[in-house]
Amino acid sequence: MPGIKNNRRAQYTRRQLKDALIRLLEHNSLAAITVTELCQEADVNRGTFYLHYASPAELFADIERDLVKEVQPLIHTGTANIDQWLPPILEVIQSQETATLIIIRNIHDSPLLQAVLTPVRAQTLQHYQQVFHESGAVRVITKWLASGANESPMAIAQVIQNAIRQTPA
Repeated sequence: MPGIKNNRRAQYTRRQLKDALIRLLEHNSLAAITVTELCQEADVNRGTFYLHYASPAELFADIERDLVKEVQPLIHTGTANIDQWLPPILEVIQSQETATLIIIRNIHDSPLLQAVLTPVRAQTLQHYQQVFHESGAVRVITKWLASGANESPMAIAQVIQNAIRQTPA
């Protein structure tokens, strides 16, 4: 049957299953949730469940992918400062119990959390690297001045440039 995966009834059923899983996760771990329990909560039969998902874990992964898709457009890895793009993402996460639950239940392997943290990590490293370089440069310059500035300015500039180039990105 053409279009069975994306017709309105299939979408409705997947939504019912996702909502049911979220309700069950409020009181149970994912590993403890059975297909039978999930089907009862969603009011669908097992065959319908298996038409869409192989396991509750696969359903959970689908929920995570949906959340990542929602948050991904809000993430700016370019020139925008973290204080500009992070608050709207946190608002989405805060407003959705599902997102909160997924992050809390899956803190070390959450694709949602990783999608948010990857650019945060990059910008944080970039900031600290810049601070490190600046403080290192200040230290080199002040030590040079304190020792009588015997080396040429070109030599000191070269020392600072070499330090910057050797620092891992």
